[in-house]
Amino acid sequence: MLTSVSASKAAVITAIVCHVGSVSSLIVPFKRQAVSTPTDPYNFSVINYEGDGAIIYTANVTLGGQSFEVQLDTGSSDLWVNTQNVTLSNVNDTGVQTFISYEDMTEARGNILLSAMQFGNFTIPQQAFINANGSNATSDGDLGLLGLSSKNISNVYRKLNDTSFNGETVMNNLFSAYSNISTYITFLLTRTNLGKSDGGIFTIGETDPNWTKVLDQTPLPVRAKTDEWITFMGGVSVNGKNYTGHGLLSNVPDTGVSQEYKDQLLAIFDTGTSTGLMPTYYWDAIYGSIPGISKVPGQPGLFQFPCDTKLNVTMYFNGTEIPINPLDISMLASNERNETICVNAFGAQDTKTSVEETNDFTLGDAFLRNVYILYNYGNLTSTNNTLTNTTTPYVQLLPTTIQANAWNDFDSLNQARIAQWDQLGGQFTPPSRK
Repeated sequence: MLTSVSASKAAVITAIVCHVGSVSSLIVPFKRQAVSTPTDPYNFSVINYEGDGAIIYTANVTLGGQSFEVQLDTGSSDLWVNTQNVTLSNVNDTGVQTFISYEDMTEARGNILLSAMQFGNFTIPQQAFINANGSNATSDGDLGLLGLSSKNISNVYRKLNDTSFNGETVMNNLFSAYSNISTYITFLLTRTNLGKSDGGIFTIGETDPNWTKVLDQTPLPVRAKTDEWITFMGGVSVNGKNYTGHGLLSNVPDTGVSQEYKDQLLAIFDTGTSTGLMPTYYWDAIYGSIPGISKVPGQPGLFQFPCDTKLNVTMYFNGTEIPINPLDISMLASNERNETICVNAFGAQDTKTSVEETNDFTLGDAFLRNVYILYNYGNLTSTNNTLTNTTTPYVQLLPTTIQANAWNDFDSLNQARIAQWDQLGGQFTPPSRK
């Protein structure tokens, strides 16, 4: 199913969760149900907190007879909702409690409940979720989070695996029920004159008719045993100079990957992260030579530089070139004097030196605004879906940024986003990162 919409609310939550679980499968019956807006069954939206780049994808789900706007997060796998001041009906309390914590010290904690769930045109008779009553991990508009990664990192699944309760993830339940639905989802973000996201597309089991060429793109295999959307990345080009290596696979012996990938980097495509992270080696290549760059006082990891800075950056994935719009290298903020400044959209992290670390690059919205991305679950879902079988999960990327056009349009679009930021009087809200 596909949907295309515009954003209309303001909220921000960028923290992500990752837990380790166990493997099993449980099949539950589904039925498809018509909704009042068939062209927009998920009510897919992109929420932007006053244009500051702290963006989240959201959709509507119905649990216990109540509707919740939840963040769609490919970096985690659990479903939780804030039920404060809400009365649920026809729910089954497992009596099992769990919690999800975030780096900004917020959390979603509560008992695991079971309820019928509606997600777009699908109705799940029994879906497990965390009843996070009063959670401080929500913001102005969203009321929870729906994880879209493997059940093997689902805390709920792990907690219920040895019980009589159904702890399967939403996507596992969906693909189990419909053997004729292709086991993939897709995302696309579109832009406003702020250069940020205004709306977009979310689909399950099909592509948007305007972007079917994504199916012809080279499949990028998900790294085995990570149970996350982590694939191999070739390197980065900055103003015509190529940078490769300096990642986990080249620094750590005995990583368990074949020789062909030893010089590759590991990248996770995470819709729950507004910005991004990269090894210091690549951060220095992109930001280190910018004239006038300086630390933002009191904000570790954030650097200010002239807003007219224009860089030509391309990321490489097994022959697929993804140009990054120069607008996505920076994001707008306001300093302590309420002056508009431009800061780095990607943060630096130390090069990984432990095989226990899972990725080098975290590619959130700052990257995803430049692609139409397809996530194929393959055997990340152990279901009865005939299209799943033993297929290795993979990601396909179709570039949506035309580098020459983005370069030529930068000056006017950059001036427009600054003017709108000034008009909004945006307050400096640094994005949280993993």
